[in-house]
Amino acid sequence: MNHTAKKLLVGTVGAAGLFLATTATANADTTHKVAKNDTVWDLSQKYGVSIQAIEALNNIDQNSHLIVTGQTLKVPAKDAQVSESNNTAQAADKKADTENTSDVTVKAGDTLWTLAQQYNTSVEKLRELNGLAADAYLIHPGNVLKVSGTVQATQQPAQTEQPVQQQTEQPVVQQEATQEQAQEPQLVVSANHTTHTVQAGESLYSIAQAYGVTVDSLRSANNLGATLLVGQTLTINDPAKDPAQEAAAQQAAQEQAAAQAQQEAATQQAAQEQAAAAQAQQQVQQPVQNQAPAQTQTQAPAQQTQQTQQTQQVQQQAQPAQVQQPQQQVVSTSADGSAIAAYAQSFIGTPYVWGGSTPSGFDCSGLTQYVYAHFGKQIGRNTIAQESAGTHIPVSQAQVGDLLFWGTPGSTYHVAIYLGGNSFVAAPEPGQSVKIGNMAYFMPSFAVHVN
Repeated sequence: MNHTAKKLLVGTVGAAGLFLATTATANADTTHKVAKNDTVWDLSQKYGVSIQAIEALNNIDQNSHLIVTGQTLKVPAKDAQVSESNNTAQAADKKADTENTSDVTVKAGDTLWTLAQQYNTSVEKLRELNGLAADAYLIHPGNVLKVSGTVQATQQPAQTEQPVQQQTEQPVVQQEATQEQAQEPQLVVSANHTTHTVQAGESLYSIAQAYGVTVDSLRSANNLGATLLVGQTLTINDPAKDPAQEAAAQQAAQEQAAAQAQQEAATQQAAQEQAAAAQAQQQVQQPVQNQAPAQTQTQAPAQQTQQTQQTQQVQQQAQPAQVQQPQQQVVSTSADGSAIAAYAQSFIGTPYVWGGSTPSGFDCSGLTQYVYAHFGKQIGRNTIAQESAGTHIPVSQAQVGDLLFWGTPGSTYHVAIYLGGNSFVAAPEPGQSVKIGNMAYFMPSFAVHVN
């Protein structure tokens, strides 16, 4: 009987010890050895605890959430259940916001940032509504996200549709790059566009001038850094000019002017030769004075008159037809640079007209040609011809009234008149008027002192 009582007592004590051990195990922290493809979020779902509790207990970086296969983690006891009163309040809030809840299905190209902008909310609010991690940026086409309404603590993240392995192996650096890409402005490329390869010495302003567009248009069509790189390819939206065609037109105009000058020289030489031949023929036909003085004296005035008429007739026939040009008053051939600069500034406000060379509208070379012609100096119609109107000098040696050129010699694309200091006057581009520019923002390539 005593032996039986002892056995019963031992059994009772053992059962009590087992119960106490079980209770202690249930309340104590649990350990978990990280397997392949495990994430902190998986463990929080498996053990019914929060991500923050696991990371705080194991000193895990709350930005990267990084855990390693084989790592042993402590899992805290389950969080206390939300009180009945809190559940009731949350249910009431959820019911009140049901009518305001709006869901959206993620499309290709969508990001948390673009959805926040579209629905007038914040990225943080979208994370709270959809149970996303504090540093989550990745969403996938087909995910259904709430963009307004009640925060649901039990809602699974949108990333659950993606394989766990892909989520675990996604580097934090890639997430940050995704965020930067989402915040980059969208480039605008029109149907009518062309490309340009940056050459040495070019700037955004010079390229915009060459194609008849604005600098803002270049920036909106290209992902530009702080500086342009030689060899960089730029997109040009809706160009108003074609630099290649413009250069060809200038070359053709230069060749035509040279051919016309050569033709005029040949015509003048032929007229001189014909006049000389007529004079020689008259001298041969004239009688000797001592044989017939009276006859010589009578015929000489008539022959002289006939010779003059023949010479004038030959010169009139040899002279090429001249195209009527707008009348422009020429005041002096020896005006100084200050007078040239002052006269050029009198046209400030005149609208830019492509191919214009009168006060009703100028382009850049039309303005310089008109100003210099006013002082009796013919410098040519286009920039390439005007390069040869004088002596090439560095910009630092330019004097008031000199010509300033942009571009390399033989392929310049812009010309202006120097006013002194850092100032010049020019007809800049379509949509603008003749105005004063500053070399600090648009530096010329070289200068020409007109002879």
